[in-house]
Amino acid sequence: MTILSKIGHVLTTELSKDLLFKKKDNVSDEYPFLENLRKRRSIYHLGKKVPYQKDELIQLIKETVSCCPSVLNSQSARVVILLQQSHEQFWTMVKDIQRQYMHEKAYEGVALKIDQCCATYGTVLFFEDQQVLQKLQKLKPLQAEEFEIWSEQSSGMVQFAVWALFASLDLGAALHHYNPIINTQVIEKYNLSQHWQLKAQMTFGSILSPADEKICVEDDETFLVFS
Repeated sequence: MTILSKIGHVLTTELSKDLLFKKKDNVSDEYPFLENLRKRRSIYHLGKKVPYQKDELIQLIKETVSCCPSVLNSQSARVVILLQQSHEQFWTMVKDIQRQYMHEKAYEGVALKIDQCCATYGTVLFFEDQQVLQKLQKLKPLQAEEFEIWSEQSSGMVQFAVWALFASLDLGAALHHYNPIINTQVIEKYNLSQHWQLKAQMTFGSILSPADEKICVEDDETFLVFS
């Protein structure tokens, strides 16, 4: 290989690497959807300084949930949005319930986590309407057991979509599961239908401390591609 050829080979290699890195750097510009997914993390240290009007946030959550798929378009998701005093009262209730079921030493750590939840801007409660599910099971009895699974999948997609929404707004969020021991009190407190089954609670707010770097497994452990 001549000297000029070697120089050309080196330059081509370096340019290729440079273009590759630039492409990775610009991926957020080319694929903003992916960038928002990357920002969606479990962030627990959240505050109340949210630069959006309450009504705007509520409408965005409603539209996000409405866009989510569900089995046979059953739209079984039910959502309660708690803000301000209602948000704080909810976590006070959760704290009181936890105290009844836990040893004192174990409760101290849980109480700190619940206080952290209370310090956030708001909470989204996710439910699945069991009455809708039961109608589907009667309609298709041979698939009755599968509808239980599909209902969980539908709820998971709703939770993920709202989580991704918050990420796109540069807000932090975290998913919690203090149910089922709080289910009865939640139904009573907000006068909800007995058919609503609580699945998860999501706190959200301004990001005070970011999440740690996410470590992903290698692609070859996760993906197979066939052509």
